[in-house]
Amino acid sequence: MDEQSVRSLDNLVNEDYHSNGPGVAILIVINDQIVYQRCLGLANLDKEEQITPETNFRLASLTKQFTAYGIMLLEQQNRLSKNDTLGRFFSMEFQRKCPYLSREVKVQHLLEHSSGICDYETFDSNDHSQWSDFDVLNILTDETYFTPGTHYRYSNTGYILLGLIIETVSEQSLNQYFDENIFQPFQTNASILYDFDRTVITNRALGYIQQRNKEKYDLRDQSTTSATRGDGGIYMSLTDYLQWYYHYPILSAKPFRIDEAPLETYYYDLGWFLTDSNGKIHLHTGNSCGFTHQVFRIDDAERKVLVLYLTNLGENNQRIEKFNRLIVEKLPQLNPNNTNLLWDMVGLTR
Repeated sequence: MDEQSVRSLDNLVNEDYHSNGPGVAILIVINDQIVYQRCLGLANLDKEEQITPETNFRLASLTKQFTAYGIMLLEQQNRLSKNDTLGRFFSMEFQRKCPYLSREVKVQHLLEHSSGICDYETFDSNDHSQWSDFDVLNILTDETYFTPGTHYRYSNTGYILLGLIIETVSEQSLNQYFDENIFQPFQTNASILYDFDRTVITNRALGYIQQRNKEKYDLRDQSTTSATRGDGGIYMSLTDYLQWYYHYPILSAKPFRIDEAPLETYYYDLGWFLTDSNGKIHLHTGNSCGFTHQVFRIDDAERKVLVLYLTNLGENNQRIEKFNRLIVEKLPQLNPNNTNLLWDMVGLTR
């Protein structure tokens, strides 16, 4: 990356963030070489801890690629099949309560957001200070928005169920499974799956939201939906994500065609949005209270690119959009060519 490109990125970061507020961590890798890395701002305002490449952010929906990998690993070991239905994994009580879900919803449907299963976030949360994965399982009703496998509807519920399926099949907690099968083998040893009862997270970024006057920030680190795991519970740093990127084998199930975007056809595959069925350009965002992220990667014959943008500031899509526009307009080596997916992501994840 040339000096002018680096200056353009630095100028944008300096314009959007400052050293005494919530901040950002950006990593750009081209052909396996780090060409840009920048951290600015505070991980913890009260303690005045600076964001560094080792700061662990809650990944929110970037977690889904790890959950999908866990499922694929179990399938490679012949311990489950993507064609298995929910009835194989959950109790007889669940099967009696939800016979249709047990019989018709497959693991594949959960992976590709085509299950039509209910959005747990729409249920009354007055009885929950925070939803647990088992709370989500217990509130499911035996109905879907559409026949499973026929349409796309982004579903955190689906990835929560995938996490529970991993626990059932592996006979381990999801924390243990991720640690033994992902974090340790991929040398992402500082990464951790959140557990509100037991977890201590080192180098932790807390999440914030900017007040309307834009002069101060409020702590927004947790919400009723921020303790579920398979859909968004991993904490990870730039440094650890880079190790994941270097070691992760590109896997593919059968990319599911998304026809719901207004002007484009996209696909979803194993925790990633794709610009086409060839799977050369992968993109995902992560939005949770106090955190807003984006990652995209390009894997084609001409170039390999990783762009990772993590921030501990909620409702921060406007800054990410500015970053994307800079890439599209000024940095052709990072341009994912079909750029419409960059602008459609908010709608695709509702």
